Amino acid sequence: MASSRQLKTKIRAVGNIKQITKAMQMVAATKMRRAQEAALHARPYAKKAFSLLLHLLQYAKVEGISGIYFGNGGRAAIAPAFGKVALVVVTSDKGLAGSFNSAVLRLANRWREEMEQEGKQVEIVAVGKKGKDFLRARGAVIAAEFFRFSDIAMLSDIMPLMEWIGRAYDENRYEKIVCCSMHFISALIQRPAIHQILPLEKEGLESIIESIVPKTGRYSELVKQEKKDQGSVSYLLEPSAKEILEQLMRDLIRVLIVHLVFESNASEHSARMIAMKNASENAEELMRVLNLQWNKARQAAITQELAEISTAKEALTAE
Repeated sequence: MASSRQLKTKIRAVGNIKQITKAMQMVAATKMRRAQEAALHARPYAKKAFSLLLHLLQYAKVEGISGIYFGNGGRAAIAPAFGKVALVVVTSDKGLAGSFNSAVLRLANRWREEMEQEGKQVEIVAVGKKGKDFLRARGAVIAAEFFRFSDIAMLSDIMPLMEWIGRAYDENRYEKIVCCSMHFISALIQRPAIHQILPLEKEGLESIIESIVPKTGRYSELVKQEKKDQGSVSYLLEPSAKEILEQLMRDLIRVLIVHLVFESNASEHSARMIAMKNASENAEELMRVLNLQWNKARQAAITQELAEISTAKEALTAE
């Protein structure tokens, strides 16, 4: 058993760690509320934007219109982009966020390996230092890096990423661009998911729309509203339907990227808050165990001293 002095040193060290984790929990809780509000407030707008995108895709299909963002876009199989895929991996710059980064990176690395087995060349667009370091250590090709976002992600932080994705696809550098990020469900639940950004596909948009609005709780009433709004929508587009569709889709794709980053940002702060809360509780439990051991060690030391005094007294009396 450790000595009383060693136990007191351990108790003091654990107490200091508890104070740090408690403070980090409070800071993360404040950031979580702000990031959560940003993500939740953007959801109704994102929902309408993606619904409009879905209607435009249906309109383009009915009218037989194709462009670089939808349909086959006239891209030939011998184009430079053929066989190349860009994977945007959204992680954090900092650690101490529980399983937030590891869950995203496991899914991204597994998806990358599956694509490479199919003969695709996957290049990584790293959003956050954790994703860059993890994937580079495993031999992935890093095409671009985006770091040092604000604690609460803002449009100015995401703008370089949006411009890079749009420029890379316009220049026909990739066959498709997908994003692996964390989807915010609640403060306790976040799930990693992979969504295709470009080219736009009906099934992918439908899955994103379904994941945006919860079945119960805040903004769940949008599901009922969406059912009322469902149906075919006809558009009269002038002067050129293809040009208008491509311009609209270019802008709405930016909304999609912002939505994914906002969801990831809210998930990061929620995961960090929960991780620091668990760390504080574990430190408190460890302090309780160490205090119990220290009391036992102190009691054993007192008992031993009493026994030694009694033995010495008896020895003196016998003489």
